[in-house]
Amino acid sequence: MKLLAIDTSSSYLSLALSLDNQLLNFHEEMGQKHAERTLPEIQRLLQQADIGLCDLDAIVYGQGPGSFTGLRIACGLAQGLAFSAGLPVIGIPTLDAVAQQSAAERVLVCLDARMQQVYCASYQTGPTWQRLTPITLQDPQDVTLPDGITMLAGDGFTNYPALLAAQRDSTRHTGILRADARSHIALALTGRYPQQHPREAELLYVRNKVALTSIEQQALKG
Repeated sequence: MKLLAIDTSSSYLSLALSLDNQLLNFHEEMGQKHAERTLPEIQRLLQQADIGLCDLDAIVYGQGPGSFTGLRIACGLAQGLAFSAGLPVIGIPTLDAVAQQSAAERVLVCLDARMQQVYCASYQTGPTWQRLTPITLQDPQDVTLPDGITMLAGDGFTNYPALLAAQRDSTRHTGILRADARSHIALALTGRYPQQHPREAELLYVRNKVALTSIEQQALKG
Protein backbone atom coordinates (compact mmCIF):
# COMPACT_ATOMS: atom_id res chain seq x y z
CA MET A 1 0.00 0.00 0.00
CA LYS A 2 0.98 3.58 -0.60
CA LEU A 3 0.31 5.55 2.59
CA LEU A 4 0.92 9.03 3.96
CA ALA A 5 1.04 9.32 7.77
CA ILE A 6 0.68 12.54 9.77
CA ASP A 7 1.33 12.94 13.50
CA THR A 8 1.20 16.32 15.24
CA SER A 9 0.27 15.05 18.71
CA SER A 10 3.43 16.44 20.34
CA SER A 11 5.79 19.36 19.80
CA TYR A 12 7.24 17.37 16.89
CA LEU A 13 5.93 17.24 13.34
CA SER A 14 6.24 13.64 12.18
CA LEU A 15 5.41 12.59 8.62
CA ALA A 16 6.01 9.37 6.72
CA LEU A 17 5.35 8.35 3.14
CA SER A 18 5.28 4.65 2.33
CA LEU A 19 5.66 3.48 -1.24
CA ASP A 20 6.08 -0.07 -2.51
CA ASN A 21 9.74 -0.43 -1.53
CA GLN A 22 10.52 2.95 -0.06
CA LEU A 23 9.80 4.84 3.16
CA LEU A 24 10.37 8.59 3.32
CA ASN A 25 9.98 10.54 6.54
CA PHE A 26 10.22 13.94 8.21
CA HIS A 27 10.51 14.14 12.01
CA GLU A 28 11.44 17.49 13.54
CA GLU A 29 10.79 19.62 16.62
CA MET A 30 8.19 22.18 15.56
CA GLY A 31 7.10 24.05 18.69
CA GLN A 32 3.87 25.83 17.76
CA LYS A 33 4.45 25.86 13.98
CA HIS A 34 2.55 22.71 12.99
CA ALA A 35 -0.23 24.63 11.25
CA GLU A 36 2.16 26.48 8.94
CA ARG A 37 4.71 23.73 8.32
CA THR A 38 2.75 20.50 7.96
CA LEU A 39 1.24 20.97 4.51
CA PRO A 40 4.47 22.30 2.88
CA GLU A 41 6.42 19.34 4.29
CA ILE A 42 3.79 16.91 3.00
CA GLN A 43 4.06 18.49 -0.44
CA ARG A 44 7.86 18.20 -0.27
CA LEU A 45 7.67 14.47 0.52
CA LEU A 46 5.24 13.87 -2.34
CA GLN A 47 7.50 15.78 -4.73
CA GLN A 48 10.51 13.81 -3.51
CA ALA A 49 8.67 10.57 -4.26
CA ASP A 50 7.35 12.00 -7.56
CA ILE A 51 3.76 11.01 -6.80
CA GLY A 52 0.48 12.82 -6.21
CA LEU A 53 -2.17 12.40 -3.53
CA CYS A 54 -4.34 10.41 -5.93
CA ASP A 55 -1.59 7.79 -6.16
CA LEU A 56 -2.02 6.95 -2.46
CA ASP A 57 -4.25 4.23 -1.03
CA ALA A 58 -5.06 6.01 2.26
CA ILE A 59 -4.01 8.77 4.63
CA VAL A 60 -3.03 7.79 8.17
CA TYR A 61 -3.23 10.21 11.08
CA GLY A 62 -2.34 10.18 14.77
CA GLN A 63 -5.72 10.32 16.51
CA GLY A 64 -4.41 10.93 20.02
CA PRO A 65 -4.28 11.36 22.86
CA GLY A 66 -1.94 14.33 22.80
CA SER A 67 -1.97 18.06 22.23
CA PHE A 68 -5.59 19.06 21.54
CA THR A 69 -4.54 21.62 18.93
CA GLY A 70 -2.03 19.26 17.32
CA LEU A 71 -4.55 16.44 17.07
CA ARG A 72 -7.05 18.69 15.34
CA ILE A 73 -4.39 19.83 12.85
CA ALA A 74 -3.48 16.25 11.86
CA CYS A 75 -7.09 15.10 11.65
CA GLY A 76 -8.22 18.18 9.73
CA LEU A 77 -5.41 17.87 7.19
CA ALA A 78 -5.99 14.14 6.80
CA GLN A 79 -9.69 14.76 6.16
CA GLY A 80 -9.09 17.61 3.74
CA LEU A 81 -6.44 15.77 1.72
CA ALA A 82 -8.45 12.55 1.70
CA PHE A 83 -11.62 14.33 0.53
CA SER A 84 -9.74 16.04 -2.28
CA ALA A 85 -8.20 12.79 -3.53
CA GLY A 86 -11.10 10.45 -2.82
CA LEU A 87 -9.14 8.43 -0.26
CA PRO A 88 -10.03 6.76 3.06
CA VAL A 89 -8.35 7.69 6.34
CA ILE A 90 -6.89 5.46 9.06
CA GLY A 91 -6.64 6.68 12.66
CA ILE A 92 -3.84 5.33 14.88
CA PRO A 93 -3.77 5.93 18.67
CA THR A 94 -0.61 7.73 19.79
CA LEU A 95 0.32 5.25 22.51
CA ASP A 96 -0.07 2.34 20.09
CA ALA A 97 2.51 4.01 17.84
CA VAL A 98 4.99 4.45 20.70
CA ALA A 99 4.54 0.80 21.71
CA GLN A 100 5.18 -0.25 18.10
CA GLN A 101 8.55 1.50 18.20
CA SER A 102 9.64 -0.60 21.18
CA ALA A 103 11.56 -3.81 20.66
CA ALA A 104 10.34 -5.15 24.01
CA GLU A 105 7.97 -8.08 24.26
CA ARG A 106 5.87 -6.23 26.83
CA VAL A 107 5.99 -2.47 27.30
CA LEU A 108 4.27 0.12 29.47
CA VAL A 109 3.78 3.42 27.63
CA CYS A 110 3.27 6.68 29.54
CA LEU A 111 3.01 10.00 27.70
CA ASP A 112 2.97 13.38 29.40
CA ALA A 113 -0.60 14.66 29.41
CA ARG A 114 0.39 17.99 31.04
CA MET A 115 -1.54 19.23 34.06
CA GLN A 116 0.57 16.82 36.17
CA GLN A 117 -0.96 13.73 34.56
CA VAL A 118 0.03 11.00 32.09
CA TYR A 119 -1.67 8.88 29.43
CA CYS A 120 -0.93 5.18 30.04
CA ALA A 121 -1.42 1.78 28.44
CA SER A 122 0.48 -1.51 28.41
CA TYR A 123 1.18 -3.64 25.35
CA GLN A 124 2.40 -6.96 24.11
CA THR A 125 4.37 -6.42 20.92
CA GLY A 126 5.70 -8.79 18.28
CA PRO A 127 3.65 -11.35 16.31
CA THR A 128 0.88 -11.39 18.94
CA TRP A 129 0.73 -7.60 19.22
CA GLN A 130 -2.10 -6.36 21.41
CA ARG A 131 -3.04 -3.59 23.83
CA LEU A 132 -3.23 -5.26 27.25
CA THR A 133 -4.86 -2.39 29.13
CA PRO A 134 -7.08 0.52 28.00
CA ILE A 135 -5.57 3.94 27.33
CA THR A 136 -6.22 5.90 30.52
CA LEU A 137 -5.43 9.26 32.10
CA GLN A 138 -3.72 8.96 35.49
CA ASP A 139 -1.80 10.90 38.10
CA PRO A 140 1.86 9.79 37.96
CA GLN A 141 1.81 8.48 41.53
CA ASP A 142 -1.10 6.18 40.67
CA VAL A 143 0.64 4.40 37.78
CA THR A 144 1.40 0.75 38.58
CA LEU A 145 3.53 -1.71 36.65
CA PRO A 146 1.43 -4.56 35.21
CA ASP A 147 2.81 -8.10 35.53
CA GLY A 148 5.22 -9.14 32.81
CA ILE A 149 6.22 -5.64 31.67
CA THR A 150 9.91 -5.56 30.71
CA MET A 151 10.31 -2.09 29.20
CA LEU A 152 9.07 1.47 29.63
CA ALA A 153 8.49 4.00 26.85
CA GLY A 154 7.26 7.56 26.53
CA ASP A 155 8.09 11.03 27.83
CA GLY A 156 5.78 10.58 30.83
CA PHE A 157 8.60 8.71 32.57
CA THR A 158 11.29 11.25 31.73
CA ASN A 159 9.15 14.30 32.48
CA TYR A 160 8.06 12.88 35.85
CA PRO A 161 11.28 11.42 37.31
CA ALA A 162 9.51 10.03 40.38
CA LEU A 163 7.36 7.89 38.07
CA LEU A 164 10.45 6.48 36.36
CA ALA A 165 12.20 5.85 39.68
CA ALA A 166 9.20 3.92 40.97
CA GLN A 167 9.36 1.48 38.04
CA ARG A 168 13.13 1.24 37.64
CA ASP A 169 13.80 -1.81 39.85
CA SER A 170 12.53 -4.31 37.31
CA THR A 171 12.43 -2.40 34.04
CA ARG A 172 14.37 0.09 31.96
CA HIS A 173 13.35 2.92 29.65
CA THR A 174 13.68 2.37 25.91
CA GLY A 175 14.60 5.99 25.22
CA ILE A 176 11.54 6.29 22.97
CA LEU A 177 9.73 9.48 23.98
CA ARG A 178 7.04 10.20 21.38
CA ALA A 179 5.23 8.82 18.37
CA ASP A 180 6.99 8.59 15.01
CA ALA A 181 4.88 8.56 11.84
CA ARG A 182 6.85 5.58 10.54
CA SER A 183 5.29 3.46 13.30
CA HIS A 184 1.85 4.72 12.22
CA ILE A 185 2.62 3.31 8.78
CA ALA A 186 3.71 -0.04 10.22
CA LEU A 187 0.51 -0.34 12.26
CA ALA A 188 -1.73 0.74 9.38
CA LEU A 189 -0.19 -1.98 7.20
CA THR A 190 -1.27 -4.67 9.68
CA GLY A 191 -4.91 -4.11 8.77
CA ARG A 192 -5.96 -3.95 12.44
CA TYR A 193 -7.18 -0.37 12.11
CA PRO A 194 -10.22 0.27 9.89
CA GLN A 195 -10.21 2.44 6.82
CA GLN A 196 -12.89 5.09 7.15
CA HIS A 197 -14.51 7.75 5.05
CA PRO A 198 -12.91 11.13 5.91
CA ARG A 199 -16.15 12.39 7.45
CA GLU A 200 -15.95 9.55 9.99
CA ALA A 201 -12.46 10.46 11.23
CA GLU A 202 -12.38 10.60 15.03
CA LEU A 203 -9.98 11.89 17.67
CA LEU A 204 -9.05 10.13 20.89
CA TYR A 205 -8.82 12.88 23.49
CA VAL A 206 -9.12 10.73 26.69
CA ARG A 207 -9.14 13.99 28.66
CA ASN A 208 -12.09 16.31 28.11
CA LYS A 209 -10.57 19.26 29.92
CA VAL A 210 -8.04 21.48 28.14
CA ALA A 211 -6.63 23.67 30.93
CA LEU A 212 -6.51 24.17 34.66
CA THR A 213 -8.53 26.90 36.34
CA SER A 214 -6.60 29.57 38.25
CA ILE A 215 -7.63 27.90 41.54
CA GLU A 216 -6.32 24.52 40.35
CA GLN A 217 -3.06 26.15 39.19
CA GLN A 218 -2.54 27.67 42.63
CA ALA A 219 -3.29 24.32 44.29
CA LEU A 220 -0.53 22.66 42.23
CA LYS A 221 1.93 25.34 43.31
CA GLY A 222 1.18 24.44 46.93
